[in-house]
Amino acid sequence: MLKRNNSYQQQSPRYQGLRARNVLQFMSALIVPLMLGVFTIVTTFHQQKMAREQRLQDLNESRHQRFEDLNETRNQRSLGESLQRELATKRYQDDLLVAYINAMAKLLEKYDGSLISDNVASTIARVKTLTTFRQLDAQRNFQIVRFLYEAKQLTDTPENRSLDLSAAELYDIDFRNASIKKKSLHNLSLTGVFLMNATFLGLEMERISFADTEFDIANFSLGRINHGNFSFTIFHNANFSYTRLDNVDFSSAELDTVNYSSANILNAVFNKGSLRNINFSFAQLVNVDFLSARLENVDFSYALLNKADFSFTSLSNVNFSNAQLINVNFPNTILNDVDFSFAKLHKPYFFEAQLTKINFASTALILANFRLTKVSNTTFQKSSCVASTFDDTSLSDCNFWHSNLKEAKFKQAKLNHLNFSRANLYKTDFTGTNIGKSELENALSIEDAVLSNGTLVHDANLINNGQGDCNIPLINGWTLGSGNVTKLMSNRSNSNCQFTLESLSTEAAIYQRVNLSDKWDSSSWPYSQAVLSAKMSVGVSM
Repeated sequence: MLKRNNSYQQQSPRYQGLRARNVLQFMSALIVPLMLGVFTIVTTFHQQKMAREQRLQDLNESRHQRFEDLNETRNQRSLGESLQRELATKRYQDDLLVAYINAMAKLLEKYDGSLISDNVASTIARVKTLTTFRQLDAQRNFQIVRFLYEAKQLTDTPENRSLDLSAAELYDIDFRNASIKKKSLHNLSLTGVFLMNATFLGLEMERISFADTEFDIANFSLGRINHGNFSFTIFHNANFSYTRLDNVDFSSAELDTVNYSSANILNAVFNKGSLRNINFSFAQLVNVDFLSARLENVDFSYALLNKADFSFTSLSNVNFSNAQLINVNFPNTILNDVDFSFAKLHKPYFFEAQLTKINFASTALILANFRLTKVSNTTFQKSSCVASTFDDTSLSDCNFWHSNLKEAKFKQAKLNHLNFSRANLYKTDFTGTNIGKSELENALSIEDAVLSNGTLVHDANLINNGQGDCNIPLINGWTLGSGNVTKLMSNRSNSNCQFTLESLSTEAAIYQRVNLSDKWDSSSWPYSQAVLSAKMSVGVSM
């Protein structure tokens, strides 16, 4: 019994090792099918997910396609309905236009071709025309305008007055289509109407009237207007460039952003008008009236103005640079921030005007009249004011640097903080002013100028010691060329000496160089010559 037990104990470890190996073999045999099963399950789930996503995508695409097909159907239906409505509207407007013309034709026939001859007829024609305008488009409205114009119902003559269409609103009207061969348009009267985007390009118009009319975008360029009435008219964005305007009335008109560049304007009236953002550059204005008008941001650069009247006018930020003004009047005018630089003004008249921040730099003011004018913060530098009048004028903070004031008159003027440095004051008259000689010391010349007390002043002698001053050395300023020279008291002056020979038997010569570079100004004396004056005895030469 004891022996068997020992045998059992000896065989037990081997038996245990065999069991462990069998378990591992079993587990390894089991893992492979298990992994295949898991892989199969995962693959199945993924395929099912992909199938679901594909079905959803197919459903979305199908739904989107149905939506697009539905929209296309609706759009086609809407387009068809819109086209039908448009055709119906055109038919309605055509019928309305035909009905209007037939009705007007009957009225014209009934009243012998004049709708104005009877009050009832004119009222009916006006109401019917304005009502029809509101229902028709621009093209058909123009046909009405042309019909009335050709029927002579829009001509204003002593024999036939124009039909009243005031308060009418007309858009995109091309008046060239109403003209003869698209070139001329005469005796047209459209007063008190509103015109948007109107075209008159290149038209020759005579005796036309747009009084009290409002223009918003209008093109009159490259045309000609003779005897036109634009009084009390309102302009926004209008173009008159390269147009000839003869006897045209813009009185009491409101002009904003209007282009008159390179226009030829003759006998025109702008009085009591309001002009803002206007371009007159390179234009020619002859006999033009701006009486009591208001000008703001207006450009007259390089323009020619002959006999223009700015009396009682207000000018603000106006540009006359490089312009030519002949007999232009500014009496009782208020000028603020106005530029006349490099302009040429012949006989300008500024009587009793108020000038503030004016630029007359390099300006030619020929025979200008500033009498009783108030001038402040103004520059006249390098200007030419020859023979100009500043009598009884009030000038403050003005700059006349390098200006030419030859023979100008400042009688009884009030002068405060003026700069006459390098100015030519030859024969300038300061009688009765508050200016003294010390304030003119830096002037280029004060020869024969008249001071406030009537004193006549002269320039200093350009020749150093030319008067033979007895109080300075003889040779001061001079170079002795030969011989000897002495001084004797002059028998003509108690303060100066005269040069004389030290020995009457030996001749002598003296000379000096004079630098005129700081004494000569090309703008003041472009053709000047130096003049030497001396009193000499017999035998003395110069």
